[in-house]
Amino acid sequence: MNENNRISKVLTSEEVSTIQQCVTTLKENLGFLQSLTPNERRNLPKINSANKIFAEDSLHILEGKPQWIPSVLTGEEARKDLTLFEQLDPLILELESLLRHLKDTQTIVGSEVYRVALSVYSLADAARKMPMEGAQSAHELLKTRFSQSVNTKPTTPTEDPMQ
Repeated sequence: MNENNRISKVLTSEEVSTIQQCVTTLKENLGFLQSLTPNERRNLPKINSANKIFAEDSLHILEGKPQWIPSVLTGEEARKDLTLFEQLDPLILELESLLRHLKDTQTIVGSEVYRVALSVYSLADAARKMPMEGAQSAHELLKTRFSQSVNTKPTTPTEDPMQ
């Protein structure tokens, strides 16, 4: 594996189509998913490893229907929520791992192409000083583009807005 070219791959149109269909299938099967506002994400009480047993014990008590619990409070929906919570856990772990690999791979190949671009820019600069044919116009184009790119922070798909 060459350090300057760790990945040498282009997806075929069939592979892209298959992957997109798999994502579509995932979305269809998970059609009940919802989004939270940042405020909801911050303020909703959450189950974690420390309080999950508390929630489970509360459900057991609720399902025992003690007289002191109002009849409007039933365990059926809460049990379904807990089951779905548990079912989503391994899916989230797998998808987070896959997403991290996708982002890391995109970072690697983006870095590879950007290193090549920087090399071409340096070579154009050196060639224009010699002078060599076409180097001056290439350098001017790249200098303009390079100046624009370093003066603005691009928004990339590899950035995680949730962090």
